[in-house]
Amino acid sequence: KAVRWRYDMIKREFFSDEVEVKIDNKPFANGAMRECFRAKKLSKFATTSTEGDWHLPFANVVAKKYFKDSDRQTYFDDVKLQMDAKFWAEEYNKANPPKKIDIMQMMIIELAERPDRPLYHVESVIEGEYVKYNSNSGYVESNSEHISRNTPQAFSHFTFEASGHKCMVVDVQGVGDLYTDPQIHTYNGEGYGSGNLATKGIALFFNTHHCNVICESLGLSKFDLTKKERKRTTTTGDGKTCLRSSSMSSMDSEGKSTADRDVFMDSGIDEDSADTRDHMNNTGPGVCIPKIRLPSSTSFDSPDDNLGRAWDTEELQRSQQYNAVNRRPSCVAGATSSREREGLARRTSNDNDNRIPIQKKEERATILGQVHFDLALYHYMGRFEEDKAADNNSALFHLKTAADCGLSIAEFTLACLHLNLFHDELRELELNDNLVSESEGFSYLEKAAKHGNITAILHVAQAYHQGTYGVNKDWVKAEKYYRKYTQYSSATSEMDTHEPLYQIVARIAELYQFGGHGLNKDPLKSGELYTEAAEAAMSSMNGRLANRWFMLAEEVWAECDEE
Repeated sequence: KAVRWRYDMIKREFFSDEVEVKIDNKPFANGAMRECFRAKKLSKFATTSTEGDWHLPFANVVAKKYFKDSDRQTYFDDVKLQMDAKFWAEEYNKANPPKKIDIMQMMIIELAERPDRPLYHVESVIEGEYVKYNSNSGYVESNSEHISRNTPQAFSHFTFEASGHKCMVVDVQGVGDLYTDPQIHTYNGEGYGSGNLATKGIALFFNTHHCNVICESLGLSKFDLTKKERKRTTTTGDGKTCLRSSSMSSMDSEGKSTADRDVFMDSGIDEDSADTRDHMNNTGPGVCIPKIRLPSSTSFDSPDDNLGRAWDTEELQRSQQYNAVNRRPSCVAGATSSREREGLARRTSNDNDNRIPIQKKEERATILGQVHFDLALYHYMGRFEEDKAADNNSALFHLKTAADCGLSIAEFTLACLHLNLFHDELRELELNDNLVSESEGFSYLEKAAKHGNITAILHVAQAYHQGTYGVNKDWVKAEKYYRKYTQYSSATSEMDTHEPLYQIVARIAELYQFGGHGLNKDPLKSGELYTEAAEAAMSSMNGRLANRWFMLAEEVWAECDEE
């Protein structure tokens, strides 16, 4: 007797019942981390004389157990991953593709009568040739025996758009279109174990993905790539599952067999967070996907299927709105529509109260931007070149595309390239002299500042204060950006800022002390700010500056008395 645990995708919880099972004592196969046993779920009508017969038509299943003692939660998280992937397979089928797919039902058997109550993963036996169609790191199956099929690749692409860029199902493998043992990448890398490579894994998928006839029939948009990338015929990796390192800066390849997954799984996408709640919590399995039927003239001559076919809270809230009825495109032009950009321009031009016009995050596509930024880093490191040399042209293309998505780090990096500023990312990447533009650089710098890049905010404030980077002095804007810098800095560690807050407060006080360039002189406010800066400097054990600013405060207040 055993306890069977199954996962309810609608309620997102496990439920149990009692069953009778028979498990062989010896494994018939093993993988990197689990061993496989023949098993049967016995009928309640079975008799003692038939229980030992493996050839009876009872349900044949495979029971998998980790070699080493694993945390109990690991087994349940494995099931959750596979059943969440099954949800996306059902959503894919609702889009009416040429051929339907399915992902194996997985459950857990707990042998309650044995010591320590051991757990086993249980799946039905798959008859046929087992093929791995893609991996979690860009590998695509394509050889003389298994020419690359369209359906598995289109399914992975579909999940990215249908989830609003929040996740992607990869590691598609199985017999025919019955898949098992998948992996899910999430936008932030949280959940689903060490095989979840976050946007880095999504970037590796799109680097080798060529939209096929099924992608087109489902209305999926083409991911933006360079001509060189589109001409690439070689795939990435060798089909082995990659595990993320603690820093996600490198990816170590580990062996993986068809009988096992060599990673431990965590929970799903931020399911306990209201701001980053899993897309499935909002739509549920009942969400409707538009049925896009194939044109009768469409020809499927491919070997597929034997067919004859960063981010931020507001960005995540927008992603949640992109359920399967309104998928979020993979191309920048579709993800950030021109209509939204025009609306932003109108709001900016109508801003008459001198506030800094902040571009709303819902008009950006920062998750897609992060995917492009990761591709820029990969090209910069030469990951896709045989000689491991940097492909700076492709790196620059994806860097610009990431900036078009509104990703502040990409905007700031481009600004640094144009303005010759120090930056941490892509340090050795350079622009050709004919591409360097001071005005374009400052435009990127100001966009990055509006999107919250604290270093960019300081540079823009200084530019309007001193009239650098080809802009005229505008102390009204300088004061606004200096204040924005103090607001951002107060929310982070002082070690993370370029200048102490009291230095910036004193600089604002100086602007009001003298006035000009559009800013009215205000000695009273200047004295208050000098005093605030002096007190902060005193708290930071900088008595020399504190005394200086106390004296300046007295001087400007004396001007008030004279007036």
